[in-house]
Amino acid sequence: MNGTYKENRMNSQRPAARQRTVNMRNVYVASFFAAAALLLVLSMFLFFNVSDIKIEGVTLYEQDQILGVGGVSNGQNLVRTNTDIVEKRLKDTLVYLDDVKVTKKFPSTLVITCTEAKKAADIEYKNSYYVLSTSGKILETKNPDPTGDIPVVKGFELKSLEQGDKLASEDSFKADILEELLKDLNNLKFDKIDTIDLTTRSDIKLMYDGRLEIKLGSSVDMEYKLTYLKAVIDESITDDYEGTLIYNGADSGISAIPKSQDDSSVPDDASSSKPDDSSAVSADTEVNGDDSWSADDNQGYSDDTNTWNGNDNTDNAGTDQWTNDNGTTDQGYDNGYGDGQTNTGW
Repeated sequence: MNGTYKENRMNSQRPAARQRTVNMRNVYVASFFAAAALLLVLSMFLFFNVSDIKIEGVTLYEQDQILGVGGVSNGQNLVRTNTDIVEKRLKDTLVYLDDVKVTKKFPSTLVITCTEAKKAADIEYKNSYYVLSTSGKILETKNPDPTGDIPVVKGFELKSLEQGDKLASEDSFKADILEELLKDLNNLKFDKIDTIDLTTRSDIKLMYDGRLEIKLGSSVDMEYKLTYLKAVIDESITDDYEGTLIYNGADSGISAIPKSQDDSSVPDDASSSKPDDSSAVSADTEVNGDDSWSADDNQGYSDDTNTWNGNDNTDNAGTDQWTNDNGTTDQGYDNGYGDGQTNTGW
């Protein structure tokens, strides 16, 4: 009987012990959250206040402008600073900032990293010039004169005319074409482009260095065309050559028509060429005032056979030949390796 009493007493004490354990656990949890809340409050009002603001990548705006527009200052709390809002304020208000990244560095530093817009082209529209950035944003509006060191875009009907607007055209395809064209020119370091004529989307024209009109055709395979044309200009066109380069297609190459060619006579197909399989085509045929292709196609395009292999390339119109400056005529030309074989194209 005594044993039964002790057992009953122990059983009655166990729930009480468990309850005390649960209560202590709850006290610990509550104490933890209370401490965390207190720490958060202190962090938001007493600790982690901004004492150093670093602004990087800006030359066009003063530091005070960045701070004022962004709404940041020394003494404000770093924890409560909304970096997304600061970035949006700066990009929306300061048009010459293409991108902004705001970063917190605890305990007390705020870093504002900016990417400034670069002028890519002047769009000629209604007797005024609108400056376009490389990212496709209107930087300046209604300038009376072009900037002078960037291409002038003709034949582009602007739809958005306000500073800071994204590039848009009445012909939506032209906006895409212009952005792609400017990007490719920049990536290829294809400099000295004076004008870009987008009047007809299927007949894009460029003026290079004030002396070469480039007829690019449509926007199809634009990067390849520009790569090929740049190779020809860099390697085969002399610095004093003036005229027109016509891209005839991947199978037909490029025709060069000298400016001195009399329009009433048959123009010289000075450098009809055919690219190889690579995107960067080397050109080994020099085009100058002494040597020129004598062609029968008055549009400057190569013959139907499109093969320069030492034989006459004859179609229904006539024969293409290479006339040397010594007055003799070759039916083809050497490939540059001194093996006596004729070249099949640039």
